[in-house]
Amino acid sequence: MKPIKYEKWLAELQAEIGLLDGEPVAPLERLKHTLTLTRGQINAMRDEVISEGFSSAEAEIHFFKKIKPGFYALQIYEVDFYSLIANTPVGTTEMIRSYYEQELLYLFRFFRTHAFHYQYYRTGARELDGQYFTREGKPGDIPVLEIVDPWPGFSSPLDYLFAKFIAYERLQNYLIDQLTVLYAGVKQLEKNAKQTPKLRWTGEAINLVEVAYGLWLTGQINDGNVTITDLVLWLEQKFSVKIGVPSRRWNEISGRTHSDPAKFLDRMRAAIHERVNEELGVRERKRKARRK
Repeated sequence: MKPIKYEKWLAELQAEIGLLDGEPVAPLERLKHTLTLTRGQINAMRDEVISEGFSSAEAEIHFFKKIKPGFYALQIYEVDFYSLIANTPVGTTEMIRSYYEQELLYLFRFFRTHAFHYQYYRTGARELDGQYFTREGKPGDIPVLEIVDPWPGFSSPLDYLFAKFIAYERLQNYLIDQLTVLYAGVKQLEKNAKQTPKLRWTGEAINLVEVAYGLWLTGQINDGNVTITDLVLWLEQKFSVKIGVPSRRWNEISGRTHSDPAKFLDRMRAAIHERVNEELGVRERKRKARRK
């Protein structure tokens, strides 16, 4: 089992699906395209996992807790997003707002129904990983109500539920964003935007790619539950810069065979060290001056 390869597959899949965001693609066409992409990757990964197995219990837990849910979350989100868009009423703002609120309440009830396991997911707990994320694991005293096991040897008690948590949090954020617009109104949002300082990224775009991947790989945003595509889009919007497809820009970084792949982050690190050393020097000189 090759976790690094699968994580690269996931990043590339997220990036490819992310290209559809904001494009004039019909909802049904988007769904067909994304399902083809996700199913192809999942099937290829499933065949390898079943035939090769895992090198250790830790590798198995990592796969079923982090990797497989990431793939399935993309699939679940696209299906539910299509359903959300397709069923949005054609009517007044109040009708649409009521519809979004009902959908948001459904997600809230889902999280509440699975409260124990959702808190386990949210807090990054690890005590029960052996029970929850191995193929021979048992869910224990608290029943798991969301178990899908179409392929023996490719499922654990909680991997599908974790995938739903990831997908539903993303859907929840989408609904909250839509409701914010409906409640506040476009004019109020524009007013708030004017009050916020406008900052631009004036350095090289590849340097911001290093920052994005550094934040993503270390799980600094949303408790690690964010796609690299969403993070890059957020940085592009905040800093008024065009980064491009994350997986392609990552190839520029990973292809630095004769230099440090994180050279910009190392430059930042060196600058911080220099600043700290300068401050320490000033403090030492003041201390010596007081002794005289």
